Amino acid sequence: MYKKILVGYDGSEGGERALSKAVELGKVLNSEICLITVVPPASAIVGEIVSPDVINSAAIIDSTKKKLSEISNKLLSEGFNAKYEVLSGDPADAILNYAETHNCDLIVLGRRRLSRFERLILGSVTSKVAGKTTKADVLVVP
Repeated sequence: MYKKILVGYDGSEGGERALSKAVELGKVLNSEICLITVVPPASAIVGEIVSPDVINSAAIIDSTKKKLSEISNKLLSEGFNAKYEVLSGDPADAILNYAETHNCDLIVLGRRRLSRFERLILGSVTSKVAGKTTKADVLVVP
């Protein structure tokens, strides 16, 4: 049914639950697991109060790659066909683009508990992905 499962992983509790659900489905369906993390631009991380130069984006990307490599190696040792990638940019757009260019047929995302104000200001990556995808199903893990 689903040959390629894309997991949007951010290290949060929701991301961990999304990964667990994707692995559970992947075992049953013999699916490839594509694990991605999207690092927003430095200016989006720090806002307008602190200069974007304060954050070392390369260090964030390197530590993220190390974490994803560990997860991917664990999946490989469990018999999964797994790969990972760290992307930068708008998280929803990057997830959608990756899913389309890599022919992923299921996107698994965790749900964060945002307040109404946070949803209004920040939006929701999950909502954006679910609303814009045309080629993949989206599974939102609470």
